[in-house]
Amino acid sequence: MPRAIAVWSLIVVLALATGAAAQGDGRLLTVRVHLADSVDDGPQAGRYYVAFSTLPGLLIGPAPSGENWTHYVLYSRGRFFFASRRTVDLPPFLFRTTLPPEPCNCGSVSPDRRSLSVEVSLSRLAEGSRLQGPVKINVVTTDRYSRPLDALGRGVEDPLGFVAFDPARDVVVRREVPAGNAPPAYDIVGVEITLRVP
Repeated sequence: MPRAIAVWSLIVVLALATGAAAQGDGRLLTVRVHLADSVDDGPQAGRYYVAFSTLPGLLIGPAPSGENWTHYVLYSRGRFFFASRRTVDLPPFLFRTTLPPEPCNCGSVSPDRRSLSVEVSLSRLAEGSRLQGPVKINVVTTDRYSRPLDALGRGVEDPLGFVAFDPARDVVVRREVPAGNAPPAYDIVGVEITLRVP
């Protein structure tokens, strides 16, 4: 009987460990956004969003309109904020939510101010459940009135311009973006997504 209990305990421990690994087990997703010019922090500055979607379906990702966002990091006037809900569907082109984002220590601006990085743990994106498939990521810049200026892919008119990142097999994914379709401080020219184990 003790041997059966030991075997059962080992099975439970392995199952829990596997579940923890699938939920993130401390791994961090870093998204570095490259811009055509310096990040704008002035009094009339717009906003910089890194949007995530953990919704199932390869074609369901964070659109530039604010649809299908399950989490996002916001950079505005020198500060970073994080918001998390199972679905953060924002009204198209209004970028308002009933759940205000909370200040976070989850990002930085490069010394030359032409890129910003955000870092979010996979367990925070999973929110207590297993991640099903890839995390979809988009970057959206807006003016001070929350009107979208640029996004990944072909810009704000491209609902499928997001990047899919699968933590089970991807380590680094890079994507270049066409330049010149937004004011330089808000013109996204590239993104690099990295999986990091602290």
